[in-house]
Amino acid sequence: MTEKRSPDQDALIDRILHLWRADAETLPSEPRLAELTGASRNSVREALIRLEERGYVHRTQGARTSPNRRLPGIGRRIDEQFDHSLSIRSAGYEPTLEVVSADRLALTPGAHRYDDLPDGTEVLRTRKMWRVDGAPYALAEDLVPLTRPADLDPHRPVFDLAEEANGIRVAWETLWIDAIALDAERAGILDAEPGTPVIEMTYCGYGADDAIGYWSREVQLPAPAGLRNALIRRVRS
Repeated sequence: MTEKRSPDQDALIDRILHLWRADAETLPSEPRLAELTGASRNSVREALIRLEERGYVHRTQGARTSPNRRLPGIGRRIDEQFDHSLSIRSAGYEPTLEVVSADRLALTPGAHRYDDLPDGTEVLRTRKMWRVDGAPYALAEDLVPLTRPADLDPHRPVFDLAEEANGIRVAWETLWIDAIALDAERAGILDAEPGTPVIEMTYCGYGADDAIGYWSREVQLPAPAGLRNALIRRVRS
């Protein structure tokens, strides 16, 4: 499950990460970080707590804050919000986003459903494929409930589409991961053989009041170097 941060907190965390990249051994003390970033001691302390929760740093009472030096080489973190095109480009490849289909429909019962939206919910359903240097890589199907009139661009990230289509500012995502055999329909889009083993990730994005902003289902073909999915979890403080 990923949680969004406020813009001010984002900016402070980004400044601290910039300082970390400039000195990969240790980070300055809290007073020094406050001086360098122009933030209060309390804001810096909160940012460091967030960074420790996310696996960026390790803090020990009475010792300097140490950065996680394995981070640059781990690949894409599935415990954080990401954009495929940015991830592909940052790994040194050329991304291409293709909207395979985009239509408005009312959900009907069936075994094909992977969401928990009520039957009859009107949604925007998009299917998007990302290519890496021209080769198929990932295919996502998004279901965005429609509760307000909007001229929606299916190329936009699902987070933005949810806010435009139903007014929900997504606060969290819950993610389920399964190993499956690729079905014939998605195999055809990805130029792959039916039955190919793939990882399927199903996401639910919802607001602070538990209202659903979107459901999404994604499969990925074996990734080239630098695009491996990674998860960092904290073991001990």
